[in-house]
Amino acid sequence: MKRDKPNVLFIFTDQHRLSAIGAYGETPCRTPNLNRLAREGVRFEKAYTTCPVCSPARGTILTGQYPHSHGICSNVHNLGCSIHELEDRPELLSRKLEAEGYSLGYTGKWHLGTDNDSAYGGTNTQSLPSTVGFEGQDFPGHGNGGFGYPEYKAYLEENGFEHKIKPWTDDSSHIWVSGELEGPVESTVPYFLVENTISLMKDFQKRDDPFFIWHNFWGPHSPYYVPKEFIDMYRDVEIPPWPNYEWPSRSIPGPHHVKIHPDQEHLSWEDWAMEIRYYYAFTTLIDHQIGRLYEHMEAEGLLDNTVIIFAADHGETLGSHGGLTDKGWHHFEETHRIPFIIRFPDGNGKGKVIKDFATLADFYPTVLELAGGRCDDDSNIHGRSLLPLIDGTADDWPDIAVTEFGGVNQSATTQRTIRHGDIKYGYNCTNEDELYDLAVDPNETRNLIHHPDYHDRANEMRHRLMDWMRETGDPAGQLYELTLCHHDKDFVSAGYECIRAGKKQ
Repeated sequence: MKRDKPNVLFIFTDQHRLSAIGAYGETPCRTPNLNRLAREGVRFEKAYTTCPVCSPARGTILTGQYPHSHGICSNVHNLGCSIHELEDRPELLSRKLEAEGYSLGYTGKWHLGTDNDSAYGGTNTQSLPSTVGFEGQDFPGHGNGGFGYPEYKAYLEENGFEHKIKPWTDDSSHIWVSGELEGPVESTVPYFLVENTISLMKDFQKRDDPFFIWHNFWGPHSPYYVPKEFIDMYRDVEIPPWPNYEWPSRSIPGPHHVKIHPDQEHLSWEDWAMEIRYYYAFTTLIDHQIGRLYEHMEAEGLLDNTVIIFAADHGETLGSHGGLTDKGWHHFEETHRIPFIIRFPDGNGKGKVIKDFATLADFYPTVLELAGGRCDDDSNIHGRSLLPLIDGTADDWPDIAVTEFGGVNQSATTQRTIRHGDIKYGYNCTNEDELYDLAVDPNETRNLIHHPDYHDRANEMRHRLMDWMRETGDPAGQLYELTLCHHDKDFVSAGYECIRAGKKQ
């Protein structure tokens, strides 16, 4: 193996909220292996997704761009998505790493193309991990937990397992997709995925090249299906209500209404608590599989030459903010803020916690620098390498974090979220904007957009967002100028000067 370049193992979870990782604060959720990773690595306290939707966030990983630039603006083959199949091109991270001499391995969820049953199925050339340079698993589309793929079914049959869900017997209402599996842990999708990654590592160790493996769990995104031993860990565990659970979601207007549970008025907290137990159990199952990766790498000496990066595409609501479900259609921390941890083989930054902002857009340049490469001058990469930030040599690090949202589930809208310090501003294209002061309201229950004491801060945040839109070429900025024209009479917009002057365009 070329010792001058490290291996990189990237572990990516799906819809993973911070309350489901012990390293990010007190929680009933048990994640000993992720906690170990944080102790041995660098943990980013204020990391944000570029978009709280699966496909757009994954597109950022391979392009280093926000969705408005890479074009996967919603889940692929959904209304609101411009690119339904990720196009292979030299600028993709996979191809850049290939050029640096890396073997590329892929495991698990893809969701960057090829939903063959979609109405948009013929809009782009079909895209799979193998079409952009990866070896390994080639699962098209979303996958819905991974249970339906022929490869997984063949694995079950070869090992004498079945995928069966027991009937719901818990006392609470069954309000989300969850359940107890009849089979052992070896029959689960997370176990099956780790088997593939271990196989890739064994194969790549026979080569002279370093490797980059992207390991994608489908969880803890629903369905929350777990073996008995994992849900039993939580059956008698008290789950305290979210601090913003009593937020009056129905009486406050806004896009978030799309995601209020339809039966929220008839649900008790215990109904939500039971689903959270299954979510935490699923997360613990995944954590155990991460432990298997750790064990294999220790046994093979791979921890000594492999950088391990852990992150999630976005978070999850799980009843927070008055019974919200899933993700999207709001600006809240539960879905926008994500875990981000990097463990270096030489112990660099061990136990360090960085409170500067980071985003998923920083992943691309960080990994490329680890591999000895560099971003092209004309590549329009929106992130920056995190390595100088870790080493303490970063100059002029961005003091904002931005998340964008263009819709999901065959519905579209335009939202932009920007945080500067403890102030968060949310632009809603067709609804009232939002402003939160996380220093005094960390649970985001009071919209201060019309509070006289925050008038200047709101306008300051609007200008910061406008600057970011111009810098990144966000096409939504063309209409956003109208918002600034309305709120700040001193704002000069070339496109709308004629409107102010009473002239026709």
